[in-house]
Amino acid sequence: MKQIPCTSCGAGHYEEITTRYKITAADDVEVVIPKVKVLRCPKCGDELIPPETQKQIDQAVAEQTEQLSKKELEDIAESFALDQTRTSEVLGLGSKTFHRWLNGTQYPSRSMGFYLRVLAEFPEAFVWLRERSWRKRNRIFSTQGLNLAVRFPDLARLSQENRAMCDLNQDNLLEAENKRFNPVTFFTRTKIV
Repeated sequence: MKQIPCTSCGAGHYEEITTRYKITAADDVEVVIPKVKVLRCPKCGDELIPPETQKQIDQAVAEQTEQLSKKELEDIAESFALDQTRTSEVLGLGSKTFHRWLNGTQYPSRSMGFYLRVLAEFPEAFVWLRERSWRKRNRIFSTQGLNLAVRFPDLARLSQENRAMCDLNQDNLLEAENKRFNPVTFFTRTKIV
């Protein structure tokens, strides 16, 4: 091997050594590789990672973080039956992200990998996502299965008072003026539990 001068100290030359390598991958997953070859300067300790070692590290990280393989990504894309741009849009990604994943220039995070596996396993979830089905519901508050009178008694009381006011005829208009909703009285009558 040709001697490479140290780029940090300039006094030493890198030497090939075999060592234990530890890296913290995405989502704080610690990956330990028992034996890798690195180039280390004996004078200052600076290290260079050769390309074949980087491939070994990348492979270990992919295994430990359960990274999706290119084949798995292709199978998932095929199951969605959409082009890469449309798949990215449905998933809420940048327009080229899925394309980059398939080309290997970027990789989905561990959590995104889990998400993609769920969508591939449960096609109805992908359809729900593609159609943005949550928009069909009131996202802030849904009253299905809730008894509002029990959960919000003051709201039920106000609703009854409002109905009573609407039932009044024109002759009792002055009386209705006195029964109009006053926010001050609402808060003084409301008990916070």
